[in-house]
Amino acid sequence: MNIKVMKFGGTSLRSEATRKYAYRHILDEIKTNKIVVVVSAMGRFPDPYATDTLLSLGSDLLSKEERAKLVSVGEQLSAIKVCSELLELGVRAFSLCFHDSGIRSDENYEYAKVIKLDDKEIKTKLCEYDVIVVGGFIATSYAHKVTTLGRGGSDYSAVLFAKMLDLKEVDIYTDVDGVYDSDPKLHEYAVRYDKLTYDEMLNMKSRVLHERCVSFAKQHGIRIYLKGTFSNHAGTIIEG
Repeated sequence: MNIKVMKFGGTSLRSEATRKYAYRHILDEIKTNKIVVVVSAMGRFPDPYATDTLLSLGSDLLSKEERAKLVSVGEQLSAIKVCSELLELGVRAFSLCFHDSGIRSDENYEYAKVIKLDDKEIKTKLCEYDVIVVGGFIATSYAHKVTTLGRGGSDYSAVLFAKMLDLKEVDIYTDVDGVYDSDPKLHEYAVRYDKLTYDEMLNMKSRVLHERCVSFAKQHGIRIYLKGTFSNHAGTIIEG
């Protein structure tokens, strides 16, 4: 069974129009692979289900445990919405609850340490379905508490799933088609890198990828393809 992990960020999923671009990539990949689609919460503040929007609904008096439960709603909704639309496209898709995702952590609710990866449930579902959609950013403790992996943690989730499934690469899709030497939205002549090493990526301290994602990929030799949802360009490869 060939398996691929594809992660899509919030700006790629914020509307029906943007999600159609994501689905084009998924439909192309399922011709030859089973797919684990890792999703962020849809959009950015003030979009209704974005992480910061959800946080704005809660009081500052909420405990860290309660805040983790609140923000986890965004990824859960995103996974169910994406799964629903893939089903409407005729894809055999299933939305995997974060409790069944297999990412087990301590109870540091805002920046959880991953303790164990359990592939049992996700492999069972991959045998039954062509696409498994799962929310990134979220983990659960052994006491079944909801924890989160830090802001931008869906990138980290993607490489965790790759490791869980013994894969050596992962595709991460954003609204920018690769890593640039400066922000291409602000600088017309920004240059895109075709390839970077893990250390080069970490030294850039770029917000394009979560630092824990790159560090974990380096530790386990997982190649990252950073691609643009709205582009067919090969993007930037991060490896070695």
